[in-house]
Amino acid sequence: MRLHTVPAGVPRMALRQYLPRAFPAMPGWVARETLKKKDVRVNGARSGADAMIGAGDELTLYVDDRYLTGLPDVIYEDGSLLVVDKPAGLPVDSDGQGVGADTMLSRLRALCPAARLCHRLDTYTGGVLIAAKTDDAEARMREVFRAHALTKLYECVVLGDPPADEARLLGWLAKDAKAARVRVLDHFSPGALSIETRYRVLARKDGLARLEVNLITGRTHQIRAHLSHVGLPILGDDKYGDREANRRVKAPQPLLWCTRIHFGEYDFRSRPKFGVFEF
Repeated sequence: MRLHTVPAGVPRMALRQYLPRAFPAMPGWVARETLKKKDVRVNGARSGADAMIGAGDELTLYVDDRYLTGLPDVIYEDGSLLVVDKPAGLPVDSDGQGVGADTMLSRLRALCPAARLCHRLDTYTGGVLIAAKTDDAEARMREVFRAHALTKLYECVVLGDPPADEARLLGWLAKDAKAARVRVLDHFSPGALSIETRYRVLARKDGLARLEVNLITGRTHQIRAHLSHVGLPILGDDKYGDREANRRVKAPQPLLWCTRIHFGEYDFRSRPKFGVFEF
């Protein structure tokens, strides 16, 4: 059983909409069964999927706790840093409307209440995530990221056959705030930021390629948008990729993983978890 208060600022929505956003690690079948059996009480009353909830409502969830949250897999820890292996599909923090009972930050703070994020990964990107435990550590890490004084490597599976085993991609990235996406341009445009993405091919199989990507600049959605721009969309990426191909091969989310962050004497690594698409 879990008691949960809907945070201030959350707009009214149906319970079936709220649950997967608040508890993204909950399997779909668990959410469906929970709502079907009315195993959620809203302000003390058993409620179904269409019950409307909003800020301040008290929820009582009769759900196995392992489906609601968990502790992070720790890669490294000392007095200053806490480095974890972020699972794909778990957001790093609450969303823009304040929804997010189970996030990477809440899991970090279950281990260390003072933890604060030093950088971010997209919801569906797994891998190395660094948090600071102290103000000094946070300031040092933010300077490392600001100065690009580190190596960030990712692995991904893309649709297509890369024309070369290694490539250095240059371009310009423009944000489209209304569409919540970015565009990659071949030439400068006012407001666009320069980007550099490098990759090397690790394997090729059946029209797919597994790449190691060296993220030189760290812009929003850079890897996903840049690779799609050159005809190599990430498998499972509906925003920048090929939705029909993703459905055909049943790729549920972008296959992108932060495998390594290296700076100074630190070298943090994570193994990708791509399931049936490992090759």
